[in-house]
Amino acid sequence: MATVQILRSWWRAGYPVYVLGLAVGMVTMWLPLKTFQDNDAWASRLRVEGVPAQAVVDELVHKRRNTMHLRYEFAGAQRQAEVGCWEVCLAAGSAVRIWVNPNDPEDFVTDFGILSGHRGRLQGLVGAAGLVLSGAMALAVIARLHQRRRDRRRRDWQRQQQDQRQRQFANARSGRKRKPSRRRPNLD
Repeated sequence: MATVQILRSWWRAGYPVYVLGLAVGMVTMWLPLKTFQDNDAWASRLRVEGVPAQAVVDELVHKRRNTMHLRYEFAGAQRQAEVGCWEVCLAAGSAVRIWVNPNDPEDFVTDFGILSGHRGRLQGLVGAAGLVLSGAMALAVIARLHQRRRDRRRRDWQRQQQDQRQRQFANARSGRKRKPSRRRPNLD
């Protein structure tokens, strides 16, 4: 099915589809916010319950996103992890204090509040898709309401025209209607 046909079928489906799409879009926009709150709560919990350790910045990578590669020792084993650096990017060789989850040594929070790994990327994409979906559904509802208003105005205008024509014919005197005279008017 072509995209245009899909959009036309959605247009004909009506308001229930629009409202459902708007609701789904709003929920998917809420997901990244919830994930962000959960990550903040987890970072706070790790600072309290985690085991403090010292990490060293191995490398700072500037690609699509800035990333710091950290090296640290925990439970007698050397570990490596990466941390996104949006606000704080440290040079290679810098020391960073971290709090490590004792149940999962790959999970930690840095001194400046960043969790290990790249958390929330997928939820961010889902949130962006939700924003597009709910925006499209809101525009569809507005366009549909505008079209109904325009159609109602057009029907009212047509009804007025029809009533006016009926009044014209009803007011015309029967039998008095004839062709215009070709005779010359009396100029007396």
